[in-house]
Amino acid sequence: MSSRFADLTTMRTRSPIYHDDSSKRPPPSPSNKAPPPKKLDAKSRAVSEEPYLPSKPQPVVTPSSEPHVELCPDKSSPNRVVVDMEVFSQILELDDTDDGEFSREMVEEYLGQTQGTIKLMDESLAKHELIQLSKHGHFLKGSSAALGVVQVQEICEKIQHLGNRIDPDKGPEVKISAEDAFARIKPLLARLKEEHAAAEKFFDGRKP
Repeated sequence: MSSRFADLTTMRTRSPIYHDDSSKRPPPSPSNKAPPPKKLDAKSRAVSEEPYLPSKPQPVVTPSSEPHVELCPDKSSPNRVVVDMEVFSQILELDDTDDGEFSREMVEEYLGQTQGTIKLMDESLAKHELIQLSKHGHFLKGSSAALGVVQVQEICEKIQHLGNRIDPDKGPEVKISAEDAFARIKPLLARLKEEHAAAEKFFDGRKP
């Protein structure tokens, strides 16, 4: 929210000695007058008068500098990681109680959002809506990164780029056709559902 202020013009400095009568002085030019302050409309006043409500502290996710996470490899790979514990441990540190209520609620909300977003992706794919697929991929990529769900994060990042007709393996300078983008997104969605199920299994195994 940005506050609105009236711009004040700089007044010219006049000489302290006056030789002419005040009645003979020319009227000041309009440019020397400060404009009246702008009035806030009802909508702006309503926003400006809203009280500040503190929100829950959000975790600060620090990406690991060690290349220990292998993204989207074959499921048989010994280095395959479903959830990066170095990232997820930062969520656990926000728990105020021993029962882990905050982290548990955050995980439940994430899993519900993921399931709903995947459903929206299926609908967008059926309607051939590339832009919507890109937006859904971007959203789910961010929430997955916050919890360290690296496989889902990586897949969603690729869907985000493909939705913008960008080859994720070659960079933004390489554009692909819409047909190619849809053809590559379809198998990624199937893998996304598998990785979401793997993440659910991982988090279920951590419940007390």
